[in-house]
Amino acid sequence: MIYAQVKSGQKLHIVYEAGEGKDDLHLIKAGYISDPLCGRSVPEGYRMTSTFPLANSCKRCLRVYAARHGG
Repeated sequence: MIYAQVKSGQKLHIVYEAGEGKDDLHLIKAGYISDPLCGRSVPEGYRMTSTFPLANSCKRCLRVYAARHGG
C-alpha cells in the first residue's frame, strides 16, 4: 500500500502497488499501481507517490481499506 496524489493540492489516495490487491485474483502487475481504493478515476496518472502520508488521506480510501483489511 502506498499513497498517491492525482493533482497538486489534493488529498492523498491509498493505492495498491505491485504484488498487492484486494484478493489473489486481482493482484497488480510489476511496474504498475492501482486506481485509488475510493474508486476515483485517474486518466493521466499520478503527480507523486509516497510510502507514508504527507498530509490527510482521502476519507473514502481509508474507509475502504479498513473494511477490506480489518482495521
